[in-house]
Amino acid sequence: MSTVVPFKSRGLRAVLRESLEQRVPMRFARERIQPGWIHGYVIGLSRDFCLIAEVGDAMRFDGYVVLAIADLSQIEEDPSREFVEKALAIRNEQLAVPADFGLDDWASIAQSAMRVAPLVSVNIIEDDAGEVSYIGQLAGVESDALVLREVDPNAHWYPDTGDYGFDEIASIGFGTGYLDALWQVAGSPADPLAPKAPRSDRVS
Repeated sequence: MSTVVPFKSRGLRAVLRESLEQRVPMRFARERIQPGWIHGYVIGLSRDFCLIAEVGDAMRFDGYVVLAIADLSQIEEDPSREFVEKALAIRNEQLAVPADFGLDDWASIAQSAMRVAPLVSVNIIEDDAGEVSYIGQLAGVESDALVLREVDPNAHWYPDTGDYGFDEIASIGFGTGYLDALWQVAGSPADPLAPKAPRSDRVS
């Protein structure tokens, strides 16, 4: 049976801290952003953000995602905890924790993610679509935004960069099987950057 966290009585950060210390599989909901659950282990925590090692449907660790704590609407111990733990053990899946991962703000998160993986997924809240992912390499950091050189779903690099405001970002992911495959096909950008263009001007 799942353990539903009583936010009002215990406090969200207290629950996250407990799951971080106990290293148990959890699931996380962000109803304001998108339906469904994110499954995984809390492996990093700051005042505003939590770092989660995701567990995919195939019962393997599949990269990492950083969520804003303020966006969490529900957190529970995974109702299939016993199965998840046994399946990961049988498959010899080891929980890996990135060293010295900064969780102060979106800039430090993106910079830390780029030290771990060649591509990051910057996931933006868009009005009707919910969370939309933009994948690429961090090209810079501005006072209020990340600058990303993107790669498209066919593993082609865009020639320019786009700005992604901190107030638009819902999460940042890295190290997934999909991102690894995209990187293996795309490789490093071979052409120089064109002048930066607004995201609204880009043709997908």
